[in-house]
Amino acid sequence: MKQNRTALILISCAVLLAVGAFLILNRSRDESSAVRQEVAQPAAEPAKAPDWVDKGQEAKPDYSAATAEPETTTPVPAAESEQPKEPKTIEVTEDKVVTFTFVESLADFLLQRFQPRGPNGKPDTLATAVALNRYYGRELDGFAVSGNDIRASRKAVYDYVFNPAMIKTLYELYAPAFMVHLVDTAANTEREYTVGNATETRPLTTEEIKVMLRLNAGRIERTAEVLHAFADDPAILEMAGKYRRAAKAVERANGQLQTAMADGKDTGAAGDRLKQAILFRERTRGEIVTQLRRVCQACPESELFHLSQWGYRRTLDQPEEKTKTFGAAADVLDDLAARFRTKAEELK
Repeated sequence: MKQNRTALILISCAVLLAVGAFLILNRSRDESSAVRQEVAQPAAEPAKAPDWVDKGQEAKPDYSAATAEPETTTPVPAAESEQPKEPKTIEVTEDKVVTFTFVESLADFLLQRFQPRGPNGKPDTLATAVALNRYYGRELDGFAVSGNDIRASRKAVYDYVFNPAMIKTLYELYAPAFMVHLVDTAANTEREYTVGNATETRPLTTEEIKVMLRLNAGRIERTAEVLHAFADDPAILEMAGKYRRAAKAVERANGQLQTAMADGKDTGAAGDRLKQAILFRERTRGEIVTQLRRVCQACPESELFHLSQWGYRRTLDQPEEKTKTFGAAADVLDDLAARFRTKAEELK
């Protein structure tokens, strides 16, 4: 579970709305209740998202907020205005691999980790890139994949999603509906929240939703800064590869020491090799963190290091193309953070 964990780009995904797979579930659906349609993977580097992103298809599921107001183009008579109004709707065409369930799952992830009043008495969020990776490392919730091999499924997800064209397409497809679903769920769904030393089961207040959006906007921007650094300076990821090799050297040196001890031989030389290997590994880790701190001073050391290793694994295949993908993922995360801040300002 420690390798190839999904997440980031998905938020981050992309990163934060950017993860999916080749192998599709062979599950039957009730045709009378189907409201989502499939989309195909776009050609590389499209000038803009496909037409269906803006126009939608015939299926028109309603993911509008419970408090949404309808749009009118002419004045409505007083008597008429008292009649029930239909809320604005958002048309969502569903991707065949990254389903709308992923959007719902991502909203749940953020809400589950929001604390209206944390241990220090202030609002807080436990949503991080590391937590997101672990969350989807346990189960690929919202991705239409088959088989019981979670590692193979995660690889299929990344192969499908982790390219600039698909990241941009999925983001444009789902971002508006994600924002509506997140705020609507927060305001109208009772769930358990940490409030000081106690827990409360209730919806969030408007003020709490605004705080939740702002806190997560900061976390999203932080991740975007690191991904921009990966795209702008591939040497950072090369350094992450250097760390992986140093870690392997430590394993080998430790194995040699254990063998010497088991054979009753002198362990002095083997012990020295292990010490030197550990020192080199930790020095390399420190260099990675120092480099990334220049672009994200607020990021915890553990998060910077985790993202560097995650990023390195993403570039093992087609490194030049994958480096461009980090830039695309960072761009959509920047836009998502801006949407969060805008929505916080709009809430009354």
